[in-house]
Amino acid sequence: MQRRLFFLVCGSVFVGLSILSFYNPIVTFMSTLDSSISQIYIYTNSSANKENTFKLLSSPPNQTISLAIESSSTTTTTTTQQSTTSQANVSALYLTTRFMGRLGNQMFIYATMVGLARAQNRVPVLKSGGDLVTTFQITNLNKDMNTDGWNVISESAYAIFNSKFMNLPPRNLIVTGYLQSWRYFQHAQDEIRREFTFVPSIQKEADAVLASCRSQLQNHVIVGVHVRRGDFVSPGGQKYGYGVADGSYFVKAFAKIRSLLPNQNITFLVASDDMTWCKNNLNDSSVKMLSEGNAGNHFAILSSCDHVILTGGTFGWWVAWLANGITIYYKDFIRKNTPLQSGFSDRDYYPPGWIGVEN
Repeated sequence: MQRRLFFLVCGSVFVGLSILSFYNPIVTFMSTLDSSISQIYIYTNSSANKENTFKLLSSPPNQTISLAIESSSTTTTTTTQQSTTSQANVSALYLTTRFMGRLGNQMFIYATMVGLARAQNRVPVLKSGGDLVTTFQITNLNKDMNTDGWNVISESAYAIFNSKFMNLPPRNLIVTGYLQSWRYFQHAQDEIRREFTFVPSIQKEADAVLASCRSQLQNHVIVGVHVRRGDFVSPGGQKYGYGVADGSYFVKAFAKIRSLLPNQNITFLVASDDMTWCKNNLNDSSVKMLSEGNAGNHFAILSSCDHVILTGGTFGWWVAWLANGITIYYKDFIRKNTPLQSGFSDRDYYPPGWIGVEN
């Protein structure tokens, strides 16, 4: 009798210890939960629809969190499966754009798209590379991307920074406009400089031209000068609000460069859409005119110079930005009280450190 009682007591103790060891991890888990936690993700495996998802359970601070976990009768869920399912249910957000204008305009649009995407953890993508693909080695191109049904966010001013673009709604989007502000992409400038790497044929020709100049002008600082006239001097351009630099601007700009680079031998390398005007008005003995060539080659040559003087337009703007040296710009490129001026801000268009000079 005593022996039976002994074995009965031992068996009860053994069973009790087993039960306690089974529940102990749960007790330990619950005791480590901070009472201030308000949200917790719980994995569920529904046998009804055979889909694995993550649900967000919420509870107010300082209240007990109730864990309701469904389980399949045939499947045991592991931590690895939870992680895999979580990743599968997180979709990337994409950002694309539509090109307008020529090369300089397209560069602003592309740079802004990349800048906005990187600032908001999105994937930048283009269906068509426009003029960029014939000039630069851009990488964010996917011709098969389906953008049907994507919402469009448009600018309200072509050269005024708008903070709404820095906080876009969480869906795939198309941003449109000219988007001409350095503020949209300043944080991503290293990537954008890599994106605007010239295709080998253009870079090779630019290197050859500059090598020839430097061999003839040893120990010279070479300043690229872009003179934009063309449509700016037309009646329509003048009415719209474009300002055009005259000869006095270049006299002042050359003098400014010389004051910033004292005791330096300086050569001003000039490209323009009106070389006849340049030959008649830029009479400085340090001026060297580029021979006729296509816009892409002139762009590569000027942006490879040490410093830049520009008049106006996005072509000259990007020449200076890529050169990344001293930049002198024409202050009255956009005339006051004109249609163009209403959508333009100096501080949003010109980066800090660029120097404005008048006629």
